[in-house]
Order: sequence, then C-alpha cells, then structure tokens
Amino acid sequence: MCPCPMPSCDLERSAFLQTPPAGPGVSDAELQLSVHCTGAATPEGLAETSDAQTLSRACSFSGVSCVGSEERAGVRAQTQGRVLLQTVCAAGIGGTFQFGYNLSIINAPTAHIQEFTNQTWQVRTGQPPPDHLILVTWSLIVSLYPLGGLFGALLAGPLAVVLGRKKSLLVNNVFVVAAAILFGFSHRAGSFEMIMLGRLLVGVSAGVSMSIQPMYLGESAPKEFRGAVAMTSAIFTALGIVMGQVVGLRELLGGRQSWPLLLASCLVPGVLQLASLPLLPESPRYLLIDRGDTEACLAALQRLRGTQDLAAELAELEEERAACQGLRAWRPWELFQDRTLRRQVVSLVVLASAMELCGNDSVYAYASSVFGEAGVPREKVQYAIIGTGCCELLTACISCMVIERAGRRVLLIGGYCLMTCWGSIFTVALCLQSSFAWMPYLAMSCIFAFILSFGIGPAGVTGILATELFDQMARPAAYMVCGALMWTMLFLVGLGFPFMMEGLSSF
Repeated sequence: MCPCPMPSCDLERSAFLQTPPAGPGVSDAELQLSVHCTGAATPEGLAETSDAQTLSRACSFSGVSCVGSEERAGVRAQTQGRVLLQTVCAAGIGGTFQFGYNLSIINAPTAHIQEFTNQTWQVRTGQPPPDHLILVTWSLIVSLYPLGGLFGALLAGPLAVVLGRKKSLLVNNVFVVAAAILFGFSHRAGSFEMIMLGRLLVGVSAGVSMSIQPMYLGESAPKEFRGAVAMTSAIFTALGIVMGQVVGLRELLGGRQSWPLLLASCLVPGVLQLASLPLLPESPRYLLIDRGDTEACLAALQRLRGTQDLAAELAELEEERAACQGLRAWRPWELFQDRTLRRQVVSLVVLASAMELCGNDSVYAYASSVFGEAGVPREKVQYAIIGTGCCELLTACISCMVIERAGRRVLLIGGYCLMTCWGSIFTVALCLQSSFAWMPYLAMSCIFAFILSFGIGPAGVTGILATELFDQMARPAAYMVCGALMWTMLFLVGLGFPFMMEGLSSF
C-alpha cells in the first residue's frame, strides 16, 4: 500500500472517471485509487495485483511522491536540531562563556595593571605607593570577581521567576556593557578604581548566567538530551577559558598598550547574545507552569521539537503544572527546612562546595611556575598554559557525549577519584623535583591529567544537578544555593591560596 500522505478530501472513482487519463496505458487498478479523510491514499483496487510498477505509477498519477513524507520528516528533524543548537549557542556565548573568559583574561595583563596602579598613585600623591598597597589593590581586582558572582547568584533566582529565563539572560548583559565601558576608559581616566568596579560587574553577570543558563537549557531540551544539552554549559566555560588565554597572548591583546581593550573585549560575547537570543523561544516549562500560557508553551515546543507528536511531553508538563498549582516559588532557606528535600539539598551543598574546593582553579594559578621548573622557556609558558585550557575543553566535549550512557554518578565519582590520584602524585613530584631531573616533567604531566579528570565529570555534572533534583517551584532557589556556595568557595580559595602556598609549600 502506498504510504503517501494526501490533503484532507473525499474523491471517489467517479471524479477520476470524469477526467481524461493522464497518459496512455493507465490501468483500471490505478483509477481505483481512493483518497479519504485519513490523509493517506488507499488503493482499493490494487489488492488484486502485486505489480510494483502499477503501484508506483498509481502514486505518480495521484500527484504524490512516496518519499515526500520521509523527506519532510527529515527536514523537521533538521529544523528541530538546528533551533536547539542555536538556543544552546546563543545562551552559552553570553552565559558561561563569559565566566570562563573573564576568569582567564585577567592573568595576562597582571604586570601591566600593577604598573598602571603604581603610576596612577604617583601622579595623584607625588610619591611611590607602599609595596603592600599594590598587592592589596591587585588582590581586590582579582577577588571582586567572585564577590560579584556571589551577588549575581543571589540575584538569579528572583530574576528567573519575574522575567523568565531568556529575558534574564538578556537583561544580564547590562552589567557586561557597563563593565566594558569602565575597562575601556580606565587608562585614559587614570583610575584603577574603574577596573575594580568593572570586575565586580562582570562578576555579577557571571553569577547570574551561571545559574540561569543551565536552568534555561535544561528546561528547553527534550528529556533524552537534557543531560547532554545542560552539559554544554561546561563546554562554553572551558571554551571561554581557552579563548581568554589565546586573546591574552602578548602578540594579540596582552601587550602593554592594549590591556584595556583586552578587559573590554567581554563586550563582544554580550553583543552576540543580544543579537541572537531574542530570535529563539523561551523555556516551555516556564511558560506553562510559571505563567500559565498554554499557547506560548505549545508554540515554543513546536519550534524546539519540530512538528512531532507533543502529546506525551505536554501531558508531563500539565501533570507538573497541576502539582504546582497555587504554589509560590520557594525561597532558598525553605529548602533547608523541608525534610523531604534533605537528601537533594545535602547532595547539592556537598557537590557545589567540592566544585571549587577541589583546587582546579588553584592548579591553573600554579601552572606557570611548574612549567618554568620543568624547563619550558619563560616566553613559551603562555602557550603551555593554553594547553591546560584545551584539556578541560576536550574532556567537557567527551563528557557531553557520554553522560546519557554513563550516568551522572559514574562521571562524578570517576572524576574525583582520578583527581585525588593525580593530586597525590603531583604533591610527591613537587617535593622531589630538586632530587630527580625528570620530576618536573612528571609534575607538568600531573597538571594536565588533573585538569582532564576535572573536566570528565565535576566540571559539567555539578551544574545540572539543580535542574534534575528539584521541581519547577524549587529550582530557582536551588540554583541560588548552588551558585552562592560555588562563588563563596571560589572567593575563599582565591583569597587564601597564596597564604596556603607560602605556608605549606609543595603540600
């Protein structure tokens, strides 16, 4: 039977008999092809014949291609994949990409910013600044970024509820634009305070996007791809780190005169998001459950899924909507008071804290000295550091592809176990690097292995737990808790690591 779809109509044999044959040799079996309201052609008279040529000519005579439905299904699948990919890219480029980018670009102009601070102080006071003032100023420039991230994480929950996921990401770029202006004009204005304020603002932006982006993507993706799509947040973070390391090269924007442009370059990803994200749909789950807009939810689902059957997914959303009916969004402290959520909250607190306390960012900071000890020429160290960012990007991509098969738990446990192993070997190698000529090379290898292990699981899986462990009403509060813990730990580690390194040395 020809499976070709036809428009809704009811043409009987008499309609064909009143029309001259389309060409010579049209058999009576071909004219007995009836079209019914089911939308599919039904050849009544073809039951008596098994002639494949007659069947093909009948379909051709009716003006329908038998492969048309397959082609349209392929186009729909391509459209669905394209819209979802565009959503991932638009959310990521102005989201977690900014976090990784602004985390890494500050390393290249360290000496130039300290020199600018010194000169500015001399111009203002007529005398050189105290040594401790330069260190305190630089510590503030670095630590104000995670402090701003903490404020952003606390702001993300209310923004996600009031404005929605997509609009929150768009409004978040206000902080980026303001910070880029401050960075760009700081040297001309002779104000290192503008750099401090700019770092605080990009920190706020990163705190908001780190919480809302995985929430938005997790709610927009189909269930079978939810983990992989949410894992793209880790990919964009690693991509941002690598791009920041590349753009910060001395040959590009890491030079003495161009460092204000390097800091202000965070404007580019923000502009790209502002240009692309408004063209893409809002989270269907937010539209139906939070706003109660069924039509907008259906329209968003159709754009994200194509024209496939949406009945099962709509039923799931309606079930969650009914469960949340009449309830308000949770507040962060209420998560700790509800006994039914205790296991989820404990899991979130432990893993969000471990994300930063594991020391991956400290290893990035330690990389330069270890590469130097391993014999890498000083002018080539910056290229070796780019390799560390590429390691995390590679493993984030691999983890995205295997997360649905391996599961979240396996990736988390495996990643932390490998990090423990490589961290132990790294410590031994640092202790013995003056005793054996090959120990510095072992220490350098441990840096790459440590970062690879971090990218396998902890880097990406931690960010999607709040999406999968909590329902629609509790999810924004869960992301506030997760983000606040991560940024607080990052601030404390960044503040305390220099003193720990001085006191504990290789340990």
